[in-house]
Amino acid sequence: MKAPPGAGESLIKSPVSGLRATAIVKLNAAFIAFFLLAYMALLLHPKYSHLLDRGAASLVRCTFRDGACPSQSPLSRKLGGTAAANKVAMATPTTEIRIENAGRAPAMFDELRGRLRMGLVNIGRDDLLPLGVEGDAVAVDFDKVSDTFKWSDLFPEWIDEEEEDGVPSCPEIPMPDFSRHRNDDDVDVVVAALPCNRTSKGWNRDVFRLQVHLVAAHMAARKGRRVRGGGKVRVVLRSECEPMMDLFRCDEAAGREGDWWMYMVDVARLEEKLRLPVGSCNLAMPLWGPTGIHEVFNASSAAAATGGSSSSNPKREAYATVLHSSDTYLCGAIVLAQSIRRAGSTRDLVLLHDHTVSKPALRALSAAGWIPRRIRRIRNPRAARGTYNEYNYSKFRLWQLTEYARVVFVDADILVLRSLDALFGFPQLTAVGNDGSLFNSGIMVIEPSRCTFDALVRARRSIVSYNGGDQGFLNEVFVWWHRLPRRVNYLKNFWANTTQERALKERLFGADPAEVWAIHYLGLKPWRCYRDYDCNWNVGDQRVYASDEAHRRWWQVYDDMGDVMRGPCGLSERRKIEIGWERHVAQELGYDDQHWKINITDPRKWE
Repeated sequence: MKAPPGAGESLIKSPVSGLRATAIVKLNAAFIAFFLLAYMALLLHPKYSHLLDRGAASLVRCTFRDGACPSQSPLSRKLGGTAAANKVAMATPTTEIRIENAGRAPAMFDELRGRLRMGLVNIGRDDLLPLGVEGDAVAVDFDKVSDTFKWSDLFPEWIDEEEEDGVPSCPEIPMPDFSRHRNDDDVDVVVAALPCNRTSKGWNRDVFRLQVHLVAAHMAARKGRRVRGGGKVRVVLRSECEPMMDLFRCDEAAGREGDWWMYMVDVARLEEKLRLPVGSCNLAMPLWGPTGIHEVFNASSAAAATGGSSSSNPKREAYATVLHSSDTYLCGAIVLAQSIRRAGSTRDLVLLHDHTVSKPALRALSAAGWIPRRIRRIRNPRAARGTYNEYNYSKFRLWQLTEYARVVFVDADILVLRSLDALFGFPQLTAVGNDGSLFNSGIMVIEPSRCTFDALVRARRSIVSYNGGDQGFLNEVFVWWHRLPRRVNYLKNFWANTTQERALKERLFGADPAEVWAIHYLGLKPWRCYRDYDCNWNVGDQRVYASDEAHRRWWQVYDDMGDVMRGPCGLSERRKIEIGWERHVAQELGYDDQHWKINITDPRKWE
C-alpha cells in the first residue's frame, strides 16, 4: 500500500518536535524555580517582613519596651533563626557555670573578689579565667541576628513620619526570653564579649555588635530594677574596640586593662535609652498630638515617655550655638536667640565664640539673650587651611558645658517657630534624619561630659568625616541615634523641584500658628540678602533654596529687634556689589519668576 503524500516527511520530523517540546518544558520549569527563589528571598528580607509576618506581628510584638521578648515569635525566628548554629549561649538557662580562681586578675577587678554571681552575654567560662574571679555564672541565650539584617533596616533614610500610609515600625532584634531567666537577673555583674572587626568597612554599624550591647544593657537594667532606688550596676565588657558610648558612657567607666572594660552603669539613664525605638526606623518624639499638629507638644509628657527627669530641673538645661572663624553668622545667631525667646523658652542661651567676635558684636549678642563664652578653636586636621571647615571641630566644646545635664545645640542659620523645650526630655544623641542612615547636626540633643569631649578630640585624626565637617564626624561616633520629626529641623530646600513640593513647603513655612518647629535656612542666608526678597532666586545653583515665605518669616523676627541687636546685620559694600551683579545675571538669563525686577527698599542698601 502506498503511503499518503507527506507521510514519510512527517515521520522524519516527529523526533525533532518531541525534543522541542521537552526543551520548552525544561525552560518553563527553570523559570518557575527562579521566580520562586527570588520571591522567597524578597519575603525573607527584614525590610519586607510585614508581607510575611503581618498576621503574626499583630499578635506578638517583641519590643525594647517589653519586660520579656518571646524568643520563638515569628519575627524573632525570621531575624535570628531557630537553628542551633544561630543560638548565642554558653549553657542552658537552668545550668550554672562554676568558675574557680585561675590566677591573678587585673588590678581593676580587685573589687570583684569573693564568690560572684555573673550574667554572661556572648562569652564563655574559658574567656573568664583570665579575670581570676570565682563564683557562679548564668549564660543568657538569645538568637543571633540574621546576617541579612542590615544597619539600614534600623536606620532608613526615610520613614513615613506623617503617617500618610500607616504608622512607621521597626524590625525587631531578637532579645533573650527573660521569662525563662526570672531569677537570673539577680546577678552581681554582667559580663559580655562585644564583636569588633575594625578591618571591616562600617564595623561600627554592625547589627550583631549592637545586639550584644543591647542584651548586656537589658541585663544591667533588669538587675537595677531589683536594687531599691535603682542605683548603679557593674558591667564588664571585653572588646578590642571601645564600647558604644551611646549605651555605655565613658564617664561611667570604672577602669580598663587591655581588652577589658568595667562600667558602673546608671540604671535610670540606661532605661531611658532602652525605652526609645531601636533605631531611627521610628520617631522618638511623636509628630502628632491628640488634637493634631496645632497642639503644642508637652515637654513634661516627653520626659514621662522617655523616663527622663532632667526637665524637672530647667536650670541644668540650655540651648547653645557656636560662632568661630568669621562674623558670617553673627546676625543669624542674634535672630536665633530672639526666636527662641519668642517661642516661650526661658532656658539659658549659651554662645561659644572665638576671638574673631568683636566687643560690639558681643554686646549685640548679649542683648539678644546669649551668655557669651570664649573658647579656643579646635582644628580639623583633615580640612584645608583657610576654609570654614578648618575649625568646625570647635563644636566639640559643647561637651565641656558640664554644668548642664543636657544641651540642645541649634545652628545659627535656624529660626525657631515653636518651643523646642520638649527636646530636653530626650537623651543624647537625638536629632532629625539626614541622608542615608545619618542624622542632621543642625539641631541635636547632647549630654556634656569631659571624657566625651576628650574622646572626640582624640579621635579627630583617626575618624574620617564623610562631608569633611563636624556632622560627618559626629555620625561616626554616635551611630545609635534617635529620630526627631523632620519638622523639628525643617530644611529650606526644594530639591524635588515640583509644584506640589513647593506648594506644601511654602504653606508650612508661612503657617500661623506654626506647623514646623524650626526652619533651617540652606543656601544664601536671609541676612545676606535684602529684606525685600530671597536672593537665592538670583543665583542658578541656589534657586532650589529660594522661598519667599521662609524669607518673610525670618525678617519678621528681625523687624522686632532693637537697634543694638541689628548692628551686626549690616551688609558690606562688597556684598552689596555681589547682590547687584547677581540681580543683573538673573535678568540676563531671563528667570521667569522675575524677582530681579523687585524694587529694593531695604534701608541697609544705603547704610
